[in-house]
Amino acid sequence: MSATMVASEAKAVPPVVSSIQDIPLEKIRESRTNPRGYFDQAKLAELAENIRQHGVLQPIIVRRLPQGAAGIYELVAGARRYRASKLAGRESIPATVRELTDTQSLEMQLIENLQRAEVHELDEAQGYATLMQLQPETYTVEAISTKVGKSQAYVYGRLRLTQLIPEAKQAFYEAKLTVAHAFEIARLQANDQRRALQECFPHHRNAASILKDKKAEAVTVRELREWIEREIHLDLSSAPFDPQDETLLPSAGACSRCPKRTGNNPLLFPEVRQKSICTDRECYRAKVEALVQIRVKPLDEKGENPLRVSQAPSWQANGHAKDLLHEGQYWKAKAKEECPNTKAAVLIDGKNAGAIFYLCQTEKCAVHNHVTRYQPTPKEQAQRKKEALAERVEKQSRVRILDAIRKKLPDVLLRPDLEMVALDHFRRLGHDNHRRLCKVYGWEEKKSKTSWGAETVDYEKIAAAAVQAMSAADLHRFLVVCALVSDLYCPGYDPRQTLAKDSNLARTAARHNVDTRKVAKGVQTELAKRPTRRRPQARAGEKSLNPTTSRRKAIAKGRPN
Repeated sequence: MSATMVASEAKAVPPVVSSIQDIPLEKIRESRTNPRGYFDQAKLAELAENIRQHGVLQPIIVRRLPQGAAGIYELVAGARRYRASKLAGRESIPATVRELTDTQSLEMQLIENLQRAEVHELDEAQGYATLMQLQPETYTVEAISTKVGKSQAYVYGRLRLTQLIPEAKQAFYEAKLTVAHAFEIARLQANDQRRALQECFPHHRNAASILKDKKAEAVTVRELREWIEREIHLDLSSAPFDPQDETLLPSAGACSRCPKRTGNNPLLFPEVRQKSICTDRECYRAKVEALVQIRVKPLDEKGENPLRVSQAPSWQANGHAKDLLHEGQYWKAKAKEECPNTKAAVLIDGKNAGAIFYLCQTEKCAVHNHVTRYQPTPKEQAQRKKEALAERVEKQSRVRILDAIRKKLPDVLLRPDLEMVALDHFRRLGHDNHRRLCKVYGWEEKKSKTSWGAETVDYEKIAAAAVQAMSAADLHRFLVVCALVSDLYCPGYDPRQTLAKDSNLARTAARHNVDTRKVAKGVQTELAKRPTRRRPQARAGEKSLNPTTSRRKAIAKGRPN
């Protein structure tokens, strides 16, 4: 074989695209595009200990930087192994070297890293967003969902998490919010997100106090969703303006094509059945104000300058809008010249926003001062009587039904009644007490998928299955445990406090001859026997001192601390 033939055959061999080798840790740089940004330090320490004993079993993936210094590599996948190897004191790490473009590197980071259980949902969301920003034409929601093996609703829901305000992101990272809480908040506008975050922690004044409190407990997702539906969502079917009008507020366009309308964005609002719900209160109010300005313009041109009237209660104004009138602060006139003091007015909110009418504010008006300010029409009076009667019928019927049931209840509750009482009691305990009961009874906290692709634990379903399997005696014990489980909470601001003597847990223990002091002493002895974390050994000739003792001795000798 000639040299020419050897050379031609060598050129025909495809270049090596990957190889495994030990690379010094100092020659590796972490990638700025790695979607994983949150690392659990406790799990990282466990991995480091495992690496000390067994080494790195699976090589990391790196690439040569196109414009980087010679011998320097960028980490593509394996950030936890890389960081744990540093903690373990290793000098090198096995790595697979691959020739990758920026896009290929980011895609591998997404596929390789984000499919691991330790990845935080926010990091996963940021990975999807970065990939779409890099090549928006190639990486759509549909393309990414195919690559990662998830539904389009799942990917879209993750992408929405990137819209969280900074304080909500931090609360999510610190596990104060679940992914279900975060998803509900992320679907709101920025100002409403701040309100929703505050609503999740009603016992805290602001976001700073929420983040500072390590024991902060959020309300349930159901309570948060009910608050959003009550306080944030607006029904476009009862809006005073035409949702199809594109000229009312040109910057917003028609509501029928707005992505913030639930019916136009099924991937973001999969569980909302009503399709005409607006989720942007500021845009809604801007359209109402635009409608009011259109109705007021002819009167302004005549020089009448109509007063602004709100249908909301006066206490909701909080003194901010002093030029705004509320019901009870005026008399509604039937005509423009019903009295010498009538003035033009316009409603600025409610179903009839933009309506023009005339009113009188004079306290000693000869025409209106003998008439109550509240003047319902005969039709409204008849409707009020009808509604009041229906309400009384409903209330009294329910009371009589309950009284009839009470009289027919047997001395020993039937099994269905006992299960109903137990589950109702459990349901009222709240998310954190549900978790505590699961630990007490050793129930497996299985996660189930929600309609928007997230995973959550349905504690009521778990409890329902457990209650059905209990005997009558166990159900009675379960009711007592439910009444006592809230006393398991220990506030973080005073970890040394003991169980209050007047608490239900202490009183029940006394009734059943449970020696609480003996139990506490046994726990203390048991925990004292457990091995403590290793401290760095003192050098030869030095005595081992705890940090407090060392500090005191340094101060006594006049040395800086």
